[in-house]
Amino acid sequence: MDPTGKSDGDWQGLLNEFIVCKRKLESKKEALLILSKELDTCQQERDQYKLMANQLRERHQALKKKYRELIDGDLSLPPEKRNQVNLAQLLRDSREKSTQLSEEVKELKQRLAEALGDNKLLRMTITKQRLGDEEIGTRHFPAHEREGLVKQLERAREENEVLEHSVKSLTDELQDVRAERDVFQQKAHRLNVEMNHIVGNDDVRILDIDALCMENRYLHERIHQFQEEVNLLKANLIKYKSALESRKNSRINGKPNMKELLLSEENGCSLPVTPQSISDLKSLATALLETIHEKNMVIQHQRQINKVLGNRVAELEIKLKTIEVSGLWRLPGLSYNVSLGVCGRGKDGVNSDQVKSSASSGQKDDEVSTSQHCSEALEDVCETEAESGFQQRTHNPRWKRLTSRVYVGHLKNNKQQLLLHVTCHKMNVLKKLKLWFQLQKRKSTRM
Repeated sequence: MDPTGKSDGDWQGLLNEFIVCKRKLESKKEALLILSKELDTCQQERDQYKLMANQLRERHQALKKKYRELIDGDLSLPPEKRNQVNLAQLLRDSREKSTQLSEEVKELKQRLAEALGDNKLLRMTITKQRLGDEEIGTRHFPAHEREGLVKQLERAREENEVLEHSVKSLTDELQDVRAERDVFQQKAHRLNVEMNHIVGNDDVRILDIDALCMENRYLHERIHQFQEEVNLLKANLIKYKSALESRKNSRINGKPNMKELLLSEENGCSLPVTPQSISDLKSLATALLETIHEKNMVIQHQRQINKVLGNRVAELEIKLKTIEVSGLWRLPGLSYNVSLGVCGRGKDGVNSDQVKSSASSGQKDDEVSTSQHCSEALEDVCETEAESGFQQRTHNPRWKRLTSRVYVGHLKNNKQQLLLHVTCHKMNVLKKLKLWFQLQKRKSTRM
Protein backbone atom coordinates (compact mmCIF):
# COMPACT_ATOMS: atom_id res chain seq x y z
CA MET A 1 0.00 0.00 0.00
CA ASP A 2 2.84 2.34 0.80
CA PRO A 3 4.69 2.02 -2.52
CA THR A 4 1.48 2.58 -4.47
CA GLY A 5 0.71 5.65 -2.38
CA LYS A 6 4.18 7.02 -3.00
CA SER A 7 3.89 6.39 -6.72
CA ASP A 8 0.51 8.17 -6.83
CA GLY A 9 1.99 11.16 -5.05
CA ASP A 10 4.94 11.24 -7.43
CA TRP A 11 2.57 10.97 -10.37
CA GLN A 12 0.50 13.90 -9.12
CA GLY A 13 3.67 15.97 -8.60
CA LEU A 14 4.81 15.19 -12.12
CA LEU A 15 1.38 16.13 -13.47
CA ASN A 16 1.53 19.42 -11.62
CA GLU A 17 5.01 20.13 -13.01
CA PHE A 18 3.79 19.21 -16.50
CA ILE A 19 0.87 21.61 -16.17
CA VAL A 20 3.18 24.37 -14.98
CA CYS A 21 5.59 23.74 -17.87
CA LYS A 22 2.67 23.70 -20.29
CA ARG A 23 1.46 27.06 -19.00
CA LYS A 24 4.96 28.47 -19.29
CA LEU A 25 5.17 27.16 -22.84
CA GLU A 26 1.86 28.80 -23.72
CA SER A 27 3.00 32.09 -22.23
CA LYS A 28 6.24 31.82 -24.20
CA LYS A 29 4.24 31.12 -27.36
CA GLU A 30 2.10 34.19 -26.77
CA ALA A 31 5.18 36.31 -26.16
CA LEU A 32 6.76 34.92 -29.32
CA LEU A 33 3.63 35.74 -31.31
CA ILE A 34 3.66 39.27 -29.96
CA LEU A 35 7.32 39.67 -30.86
CA SER A 36 6.71 38.28 -34.35
CA LYS A 37 3.88 40.78 -34.85
CA GLU A 38 6.10 43.62 -33.71
CA LEU A 39 8.83 42.38 -36.03
CA ASP A 40 6.40 42.38 -38.96
CA THR A 41 5.32 45.93 -38.16
CA CYS A 42 8.95 47.06 -37.89
CA GLN A 43 9.79 45.43 -41.23
CA GLN A 44 6.81 47.14 -42.84
CA GLU A 45 7.90 50.50 -41.46
CA ARG A 46 11.44 49.85 -42.66
CA ASP A 47 10.18 49.05 -46.16
CA GLN A 48 8.11 52.23 -46.14
CA TYR A 49 11.10 54.31 -45.09
CA LYS A 50 13.22 52.68 -47.78
CA LEU A 51 10.61 53.52 -50.41
CA MET A 52 10.49 57.11 -49.19
CA ALA A 53 14.28 57.33 -49.27
CA ASN A 54 14.41 55.92 -52.81
CA GLN A 55 11.78 58.41 -53.93
CA LEU A 56 13.73 61.28 -52.41
CA ARG A 57 16.93 60.06 -54.08
CA GLU A 58 15.25 59.84 -57.45
CA ARG A 59 13.83 63.32 -57.02
CA HIS A 60 17.22 64.66 -55.96
CA GLN A 61 18.91 63.07 -58.98
CA ALA A 62 16.31 64.57 -61.29
CA LEU A 63 16.89 68.02 -59.78
CA LYS A 64 20.64 67.58 -60.18
CA LYS A 65 20.23 66.67 -63.83
CA LYS A 66 18.09 69.76 -64.42
CA TYR A 67 20.62 71.94 -62.62
CA ARG A 68 23.49 70.55 -64.69
CA GLU A 69 21.55 71.06 -67.90
CA LEU A 70 20.90 74.68 -66.92
CA ILE A 71 24.58 75.28 -66.10
CA ASP A 72 25.83 73.60 -69.28
CA GLY A 73 23.29 75.42 -71.40
CA ASP A 74 24.04 78.87 -69.96
CA LEU A 75 27.10 80.11 -71.90
CA SER A 76 27.00 83.57 -70.32
CA LEU A 77 28.61 82.31 -67.11
CA PRO A 78 32.40 82.88 -66.88
CA PRO A 79 34.71 79.84 -66.67
CA GLU A 80 35.65 80.63 -63.05
CA LYS A 81 32.02 80.41 -61.90
CA ARG A 82 31.58 77.22 -63.89
CA ASN A 83 34.58 75.72 -62.15
CA GLN A 84 33.19 76.80 -58.77
CA VAL A 85 29.84 75.25 -59.60
CA ASN A 86 31.52 72.04 -60.72
CA LEU A 87 33.52 71.88 -57.50
CA ALA A 88 30.40 72.46 -55.42
CA GLN A 89 28.62 69.76 -57.39
CA LEU A 90 31.48 67.32 -56.82
CA LEU A 91 31.41 68.11 -53.11
CA ARG A 92 27.69 67.45 -52.95
CA ASP A 93 28.07 64.20 -54.86
CA SER A 94 30.82 63.06 -52.51
CA ARG A 95 28.68 63.89 -49.49
CA GLU A 96 25.74 62.00 -50.92
CA LYS A 97 27.94 59.02 -51.68
CA SER A 98 29.30 59.09 -48.14
CA THR A 99 25.78 59.11 -46.70
CA GLN A 100 24.76 56.24 -48.96
CA LEU A 101 27.81 54.27 -47.96
CA SER A 102 27.13 54.90 -44.27
CA GLU A 103 23.55 53.66 -44.70
CA GLU A 104 24.77 50.59 -46.54
CA VAL A 105 27.29 49.95 -43.77
CA LYS A 106 24.53 50.13 -41.18
CA GLU A 107 22.38 47.69 -43.16
CA LEU A 108 25.30 45.32 -43.56
CA LYS A 109 26.00 45.49 -39.84
CA GLN A 110 22.39 44.61 -39.09
CA ARG A 111 22.51 41.70 -41.51
CA LEU A 112 25.78 40.56 -39.99
CA ALA A 113 24.30 40.61 -36.50
CA GLU A 114 21.28 38.62 -37.70
CA ALA A 115 23.51 36.13 -39.49
CA LEU A 116 25.65 35.71 -36.36
CA GLY A 117 22.55 35.02 -34.29
CA ASP A 118 21.25 32.50 -36.83
CA ASN A 119 24.65 30.85 -36.98
CA LYS A 120 24.74 30.54 -33.21
CA LEU A 121 21.28 28.96 -33.11
CA LEU A 122 22.18 26.55 -35.91
CA ARG A 123 25.29 25.44 -34.07
CA MET A 124 23.31 24.88 -30.90
CA THR A 125 20.72 22.78 -32.73
CA ILE A 126 23.41 20.79 -34.58
CA THR A 127 25.21 19.96 -31.34
CA LYS A 128 21.93 18.91 -29.72
CA GLN A 129 21.01 16.69 -32.66
CA ARG A 130 24.44 15.05 -32.70
CA LEU A 131 24.55 14.29 -29.01
CA GLY A 132 20.83 13.53 -28.59
CA ASP A 133 20.85 14.44 -24.92
CA GLU A 134 21.03 17.96 -23.57
CA GLU A 135 22.78 16.82 -20.41
CA ILE A 136 25.58 15.11 -22.40
CA GLY A 137 25.90 18.22 -24.57
CA THR A 138 26.19 20.41 -21.56
CA ARG A 139 28.75 18.06 -20.06
CA HIS A 140 30.96 18.01 -23.16
CA PHE A 141 30.39 21.70 -24.10
CA PRO A 142 29.76 23.85 -21.04
CA ALA A 143 27.84 27.05 -21.51
CA HIS A 144 30.60 29.36 -20.26
CA GLU A 145 33.13 27.83 -22.68
CA ARG A 146 30.78 28.23 -25.62
CA GLU A 147 30.05 31.83 -24.65
CA GLY A 148 33.76 32.58 -24.39
CA LEU A 149 34.46 31.07 -27.81
CA VAL A 150 31.59 32.99 -29.36
CA LYS A 151 32.84 36.24 -27.80
CA GLN A 152 36.35 35.62 -29.11
CA LEU A 153 34.97 34.93 -32.58
CA GLU A 154 32.90 38.11 -32.50
CA ARG A 155 35.88 40.17 -31.35
CA ALA A 156 38.04 38.73 -34.12
CA ARG A 157 35.37 39.53 -36.69
CA GLU A 158 34.99 43.08 -35.38
CA GLU A 159 38.74 43.61 -35.53
CA ASN A 160 38.78 42.23 -39.06
CA GLU A 161 36.00 44.60 -40.07
CA VAL A 162 37.80 47.56 -38.49
CA LEU A 163 41.01 46.66 -40.32
CA GLU A 164 39.20 46.27 -43.63
CA HIS A 165 37.49 49.62 -43.13
CA SER A 166 40.82 51.30 -42.27
CA VAL A 167 42.44 49.76 -45.37
CA LYS A 168 39.62 51.05 -47.55
CA SER A 169 39.84 54.53 -46.02
CA LEU A 170 43.61 54.60 -46.51
CA THR A 171 43.30 53.52 -50.13
CA ASP A 172 40.70 56.25 -50.69
CA GLU A 173 42.99 58.84 -49.10
CA LEU A 174 45.89 57.62 -51.24
CA GLN A 175 43.81 57.99 -54.38
CA ASP A 176 42.76 61.50 -53.31
CA VAL A 177 46.36 62.50 -52.65
CA ARG A 178 47.47 61.13 -56.00
CA ALA A 179 44.68 63.01 -57.75
CA GLU A 180 45.67 66.25 -55.99
CA ARG A 181 49.31 65.67 -56.91
CA ASP A 182 48.38 65.18 -60.58
CA VAL A 183 46.25 68.33 -60.49
CA PHE A 184 49.05 70.42 -59.01
CA GLN A 185 51.57 69.03 -61.50
CA GLN A 186 49.29 69.89 -64.39
CA LYS A 187 48.70 73.35 -62.94
CA ALA A 188 52.43 74.00 -62.56
CA HIS A 189 53.05 72.79 -66.11
CA ARG A 190 50.33 75.08 -67.46
CA LEU A 191 51.72 78.05 -65.55
CA ASN A 192 55.23 77.41 -66.87
CA VAL A 193 53.92 77.12 -70.42
CA GLU A 194 51.93 80.35 -70.08
CA MET A 195 54.88 82.26 -68.61
CA ASN A 196 57.18 81.05 -71.39
CA HIS A 197 54.56 82.00 -73.95
CA ILE A 198 54.27 85.50 -72.43
CA VAL A 199 58.04 85.97 -72.51
CA GLY A 200 58.11 84.73 -76.09
CA ASN A 201 60.36 81.71 -75.62
CA ASP A 202 58.27 78.67 -76.44
CA ASP A 203 61.22 76.41 -77.23
CA VAL A 204 63.46 76.93 -74.19
CA ARG A 205 62.20 76.91 -70.62
CA ILE A 206 63.66 80.02 -69.01
CA LEU A 207 61.21 80.79 -66.23
CA ASP A 208 60.07 78.46 -63.49
CA ILE A 209 57.28 79.10 -61.00
CA ASP A 210 59.11 77.23 -58.22
CA ALA A 211 62.15 79.44 -58.69
CA LEU A 212 59.99 82.57 -58.56
CA CYS A 213 58.32 81.39 -55.34
CA MET A 214 61.72 80.65 -53.81
CA GLU A 215 62.95 84.10 -54.83
CA ASN A 216 59.87 85.71 -53.30
CA ARG A 217 60.40 83.89 -50.02
CA TYR A 218 64.05 84.88 -49.96
CA LEU A 219 63.20 88.53 -50.61
CA HIS A 220 60.67 88.51 -47.75
CA GLU A 221 63.35 87.22 -45.38
CA ARG A 222 65.80 89.84 -46.56
CA ILE A 223 63.24 92.62 -46.04
CA HIS A 224 62.63 91.42 -42.49
CA GLN A 225 66.37 91.42 -41.78
CA PHE A 226 66.77 94.88 -43.29
CA GLN A 227 64.03 96.20 -41.02
CA GLU A 228 65.76 94.75 -37.96
CA GLU A 229 69.10 96.23 -39.03
CA VAL A 230 67.51 99.63 -39.64
CA ASN A 231 66.02 99.56 -36.16
CA LEU A 232 69.43 98.63 -34.72
CA LEU A 233 71.11 101.48 -36.61
CA LYS A 234 68.47 103.93 -35.38
CA ALA A 235 69.10 102.83 -31.79
CA ASN A 236 72.86 103.26 -32.29
CA LEU A 237 72.35 106.74 -33.75
CA ILE A 238 70.24 107.73 -30.76
CA LYS A 239 72.95 106.47 -28.39
CA TYR A 240 75.68 108.32 -30.28
CA LYS A 241 73.63 111.53 -30.26
CA SER A 242 73.09 111.25 -26.52
CA ALA A 243 76.82 110.59 -26.01
CA LEU A 244 77.74 113.67 -28.08
CA GLU A 245 75.28 115.84 -26.17
CA SER A 246 76.64 114.63 -22.84
CA ARG A 247 80.19 115.33 -24.09
CA LYS A 248 79.25 118.86 -25.11
CA ASN A 249 77.55 119.50 -21.78
CA SER A 250 80.57 118.19 -19.89
CA ARG A 251 82.86 120.53 -21.85
CA ILE A 252 80.61 123.49 -21.18
CA ASN A 253 80.33 122.77 -17.47
CA GLY A 254 84.05 122.02 -17.15
CA LYS A 255 83.58 118.50 -15.84
CA PRO A 256 86.36 115.97 -16.51
CA ASN A 257 85.71 113.44 -19.24
CA MET A 258 86.27 109.69 -19.09
CA LYS A 259 89.17 109.92 -21.52
CA GLU A 260 90.84 112.58 -19.39
CA LEU A 261 90.43 110.37 -16.34
CA LEU A 262 92.00 107.46 -18.19
CA LEU A 263 94.85 109.65 -19.42
CA SER A 264 95.45 110.88 -15.91
CA GLU A 265 95.67 107.26 -14.73
CA GLU A 266 98.12 106.47 -17.49
CA ASN A 267 100.30 109.41 -16.43
CA GLY A 268 100.45 107.96 -12.94
CA CYS A 269 97.76 110.01 -11.16
CA SER A 270 95.22 107.79 -9.42
CA LEU A 271 91.51 108.60 -9.57
CA PRO A 272 90.04 110.20 -6.48
CA VAL A 273 87.37 108.19 -4.75
CA THR A 274 84.51 110.59 -5.33
CA PRO A 275 80.91 110.02 -6.41
CA GLN A 276 81.71 111.81 -9.67
CA SER A 277 84.52 109.36 -10.51
CA ILE A 278 82.36 106.41 -9.53
CA SER A 279 79.53 107.63 -11.75
CA ASP A 280 82.00 108.16 -14.62
CA LEU A 281 83.33 104.63 -14.21
CA LYS A 282 79.78 103.25 -14.14
CA SER A 283 78.89 105.15 -17.30
CA LEU A 284 82.08 103.82 -18.92
CA ALA A 285 81.17 100.26 -17.93
CA THR A 286 77.64 100.68 -19.27
CA ALA A 287 79.01 102.07 -22.53
CA LEU A 288 81.34 99.11 -22.87
CA LEU A 289 78.49 96.69 -22.16
CA GLU A 290 76.33 98.43 -24.76
CA THR A 291 79.09 98.16 -27.35
CA ILE A 292 79.51 94.46 -26.54
CA HIS A 293 75.75 93.97 -26.87
CA GLU A 294 75.77 95.79 -30.21
CA LYS A 295 78.62 93.60 -31.45
CA ASN A 296 76.70 90.49 -30.40
CA MET A 297 73.61 91.73 -32.23
CA VAL A 298 75.68 92.38 -35.34
CA ILE A 299 77.15 88.88 -35.13
CA GLN A 300 73.66 87.37 -34.78
CA HIS A 301 72.43 89.31 -37.82
CA GLN A 302 75.47 88.18 -39.79
CA ARG A 303 74.80 84.57 -38.83
CA GLN A 304 71.17 84.88 -39.91
CA ILE A 305 72.28 86.37 -43.23
CA ASN A 306 74.77 83.55 -43.75
CA LYS A 307 72.09 80.99 -42.91
CA VAL A 308 69.66 82.53 -45.41
CA LEU A 309 72.36 82.61 -48.08
CA GLY A 310 73.26 78.98 -47.35
CA ASN A 311 69.61 77.90 -47.64
CA ARG A 312 69.30 79.80 -50.90
CA VAL A 313 72.43 78.20 -52.34
CA ALA A 314 71.19 74.74 -51.26
CA GLU A 315 67.80 75.34 -52.90
CA LEU A 316 69.49 76.51 -56.09
CA GLU A 317 71.73 73.43 -56.08
CA ILE A 318 68.73 71.11 -55.68
CA LYS A 319 66.85 72.96 -58.42
CA LEU A 320 69.76 72.82 -60.83
CA LYS A 321 70.37 69.14 -60.11
CA THR A 322 66.73 68.32 -60.82
CA ILE A 323 66.86 70.31 -64.05
CA GLU A 324 70.04 68.51 -65.13
CA VAL A 325 68.64 65.08 -64.25
CA SER A 326 65.43 65.76 -66.16
CA GLY A 327 67.48 66.90 -69.17
CA LEU A 328 65.55 70.16 -69.59
CA TRP A 329 68.51 72.55 -69.33
CA ARG A 330 72.15 71.63 -70.12
CA LEU A 331 74.96 73.07 -72.20
CA PRO A 332 77.48 70.68 -73.81
CA GLY A 333 81.15 71.16 -72.96
CA LEU A 334 80.63 72.95 -69.64
CA SER A 335 81.42 71.50 -66.19
CA TYR A 336 79.67 72.91 -63.15
CA ASN A 337 80.39 72.83 -59.44
CA VAL A 338 77.57 74.70 -57.78
CA SER A 339 78.24 73.58 -54.22
CA LEU A 340 81.64 75.39 -54.24
CA GLY A 341 80.18 78.42 -56.01
CA VAL A 342 82.47 78.01 -59.11
CA CYS A 343 81.03 77.99 -62.62
CA GLY A 344 82.31 76.44 -65.81
CA ARG A 345 85.15 77.78 -67.92
CA GLY A 346 82.99 79.74 -70.34
CA LYS A 347 82.80 83.35 -71.37
CA ASP A 348 81.21 84.38 -68.07
CA GLY A 349 83.09 81.86 -65.90
CA VAL A 350 85.09 82.75 -62.76
CA ASN A 351 88.52 81.49 -61.77
CA SER A 352 88.37 79.65 -58.45
CA ASP A 353 91.87 80.80 -57.36
CA GLN A 354 90.97 84.44 -57.91
CA VAL A 355 87.74 84.01 -55.94
CA LYS A 356 89.50 82.34 -53.01
CA SER A 357 92.35 84.90 -52.93
CA SER A 358 89.96 87.83 -53.10
CA ALA A 359 87.74 86.31 -50.40
CA SER A 360 90.72 85.67 -48.10
CA SER A 361 92.14 89.18 -48.63
CA GLY A 362 88.69 90.69 -48.01
CA GLN A 363 88.06 88.74 -44.85
CA LYS A 364 91.39 89.34 -43.09
CA ASP A 365 90.91 92.99 -42.12
CA ASP A 366 87.11 92.98 -42.04
CA GLU A 367 85.31 93.51 -38.75
CA VAL A 368 81.82 92.46 -37.76
CA SER A 369 80.16 95.75 -38.69
CA THR A 370 81.93 95.93 -42.06
CA SER A 371 80.91 92.34 -42.89
CA GLN A 372 77.30 93.22 -42.14
CA HIS A 373 77.34 96.25 -44.47
CA CYS A 374 79.21 94.26 -47.09
CA SER A 375 76.62 91.50 -47.10
CA GLU A 376 73.83 94.07 -47.40
CA ALA A 377 75.56 95.81 -50.30
CA LEU A 378 76.24 92.46 -51.95
CA GLU A 379 72.63 91.38 -51.82
CA ASP A 380 71.39 94.76 -53.12
CA VAL A 381 73.87 94.74 -56.01
CA CYS A 382 73.04 91.11 -56.86
CA GLU A 383 69.33 91.80 -56.94
CA THR A 384 69.67 95.00 -59.01
CA GLU A 385 72.17 93.37 -61.35
CA ALA A 386 69.95 90.33 -61.84
CA GLU A 387 66.95 92.52 -62.66
CA SER A 388 68.89 94.78 -65.07
CA GLY A 389 70.56 91.80 -66.76
CA PHE A 390 67.28 90.02 -67.22
CA GLN A 391 65.56 93.11 -68.66
CA GLN A 392 68.42 93.75 -71.10
CA ARG A 393 68.84 90.16 -72.30
CA THR A 394 65.28 88.88 -72.60
CA HIS A 395 65.12 90.25 -76.18
CA ASN A 396 68.60 88.99 -77.12
CA PRO A 397 68.80 85.58 -78.91
CA ARG A 398 72.04 84.74 -77.04
CA TRP A 399 70.04 84.71 -73.80
CA LYS A 400 68.52 81.38 -74.80
CA ARG A 401 71.96 79.73 -74.76
CA LEU A 402 72.98 81.01 -71.32
CA THR A 403 72.36 78.95 -68.19
CA SER A 404 71.53 79.93 -64.68
CA ARG A 405 74.84 78.64 -63.27
CA VAL A 406 76.99 80.78 -65.55
CA TYR A 407 74.96 83.81 -64.52
CA VAL A 408 75.32 82.88 -60.86
CA GLY A 409 79.09 82.61 -61.33
CA HIS A 410 79.17 86.06 -62.91
CA LEU A 411 77.22 87.47 -59.97
CA LYS A 412 79.61 85.82 -57.52
CA ASN A 413 82.60 87.42 -59.28
CA ASN A 414 80.90 90.80 -58.95
CA LYS A 415 80.20 90.02 -55.29
CA GLN A 416 83.89 89.40 -54.56
CA GLN A 417 84.94 92.60 -56.34
CA LEU A 418 82.34 94.60 -54.46
CA LEU A 419 83.48 92.99 -51.19
CA LEU A 420 87.04 94.22 -51.76
CA HIS A 421 85.82 97.72 -52.63
CA VAL A 422 83.60 97.95 -49.55
CA THR A 423 86.33 96.67 -47.21
CA CYS A 424 88.77 99.28 -48.55
CA HIS A 425 86.18 101.99 -48.03
CA LYS A 426 85.52 100.82 -44.48
CA MET A 427 89.23 100.76 -43.67
CA ASN A 428 89.57 104.35 -44.89
CA VAL A 429 86.62 105.38 -42.73
CA LEU A 430 88.17 103.67 -39.69
CA LYS A 431 91.48 105.48 -40.28
CA LYS A 432 89.68 108.82 -40.46
CA LEU A 433 87.84 108.05 -37.23
CA LYS A 434 91.12 107.16 -35.48
CA LEU A 435 92.67 110.46 -36.62
CA TRP A 436 89.64 112.35 -35.39
CA PHE A 437 89.83 110.68 -31.97
CA GLN A 438 93.56 111.50 -31.73
CA LEU A 439 92.83 115.13 -32.54
CA GLN A 440 90.11 115.21 -29.88
CA LYS A 441 92.54 113.76 -27.31
CA ARG A 442 95.15 116.39 -28.15
CA LYS A 443 92.60 119.18 -27.83
CA SER A 444 91.41 117.86 -24.49
CA THR A 445 95.01 117.64 -23.17
CA ARG A 446 95.74 121.19 -24.33
CA MET A 447 92.64 122.50 -22.59
